[in-house]
Amino acid sequence: MDLKGRFTRGGIVFPLALIVVTTIYLAAAFDIRTQFSAAGDIGPQTIPVLTATLMYVALLVVLIQEIRNPPDGEDEENSGSLLRPALVVLATAGYIALFRPLGYSLSTLFFVAALFLVFEFETRRPVRFALYALAVTAVFYGLFALVFGVRLPTLTEGLF
Repeated sequence: MDLKGRFTRGGIVFPLALIVVTTIYLAAAFDIRTQFSAAGDIGPQTIPVLTATLMYVALLVVLIQEIRNPPDGEDEENSGSLLRPALVVLATAGYIALFRPLGYSLSTLFFVAALFLVFEFETRRPVRFALYALAVTAVFYGLFALVFGVRLPTLTEGLF
């Protein structure tokens, strides 16, 4: 693979595009102001800044893996495919639509499972797949509800 082809394939270009979008998101997060918080308090911009930081770390890991382990010749035809990014966007849209009606726990569990399926993570080991999906859902619940005190919707709130 030539140098130009190595760095212009989808596995490199897509994460770089997401870095640009994340930077725009982060810049917008710094414009969020609150009227009633003291310096150093957790405010409305904390979660967006934390989310952007985590996104930067994840994208950096993806880029490093793509540069260190370029796809084999067999996969070059599929490396530019937009199927996985489209499926991630579709899963995210579904998550947003189901968040209030199903509540945090169930919608997040479905979203994590959908992402695991898209990226074929532990799909051949259903018990591990389920345990990892539950663990990710629980970790983010702990982060938002317990650490940051964010009130998350529940299934019963969406039904009534």
